[in-house]
Amino acid sequence: MEGFIYLGELYDTLGRTIGISDKKIGLSQSPVHRENSLNRTKSPIGYRIILCYKVDNMSKVEKMLHSILDSRRTDGEWFKDDEDTLTGEFSNFMTVYGGIKIDFEELKENSSTSTNTDTRLIELANKFGRDTPLIRNYLGVDYEVILTTEGKLVFMGEKFDTPNTLYNNGIVKFVKGKKGGSGTNNLSQFLVKETRIRLID
Repeated sequence: MEGFIYLGELYDTLGRTIGISDKKIGLSQSPVHRENSLNRTKSPIGYRIILCYKVDNMSKVEKMLHSILDSRRTDGEWFKDDEDTLTGEFSNFMTVYGGIKIDFEELKENSSTSTNTDTRLIELANKFGRDTPLIRNYLGVDYEVILTTEGKLVFMGEKFDTPNTLYNNGIVKFVKGKKGGSGTNNLSQFLVKETRIRLID
């Protein structure tokens, strides 16, 4: 299956040295969402993708890389990089294989502007002035959703532009393992977690 192979690392969001040189080699059809999901907890230690290549068979390429680098494996998809050579080796392998190097920052920018965020969410975000936890009940269970200051809905580390896509591609997919086929864009499906006040359409 066509997709992306990425190389990523941990970093200190405050710019301090963290002393961990290990890097992660993974695959994803949506590396921007993957990076977001690996950063879903608020912590001074973040995760960033530093190289990304598009390939014709991401599972095959990932297995090849993991096999070649097995002696450097520290845990799962993480590999030791004490000599700071892994980035160059990864890049050389991907070039020889024929992977297409992707400008990851440009990919992130395009991803954030590729859909139109619901203007009601932007207005609410401006009104609240901070990331605001909301509650969305589904099948009797309350799920926490964050309305960010940019007007996005975040669930399980993934951002959504409308209440409907959050419901179908986020909560329903999380619960049932497949996307939902219908939903509502009404704001009234959410409660503000702190006050338990229902949003108004």
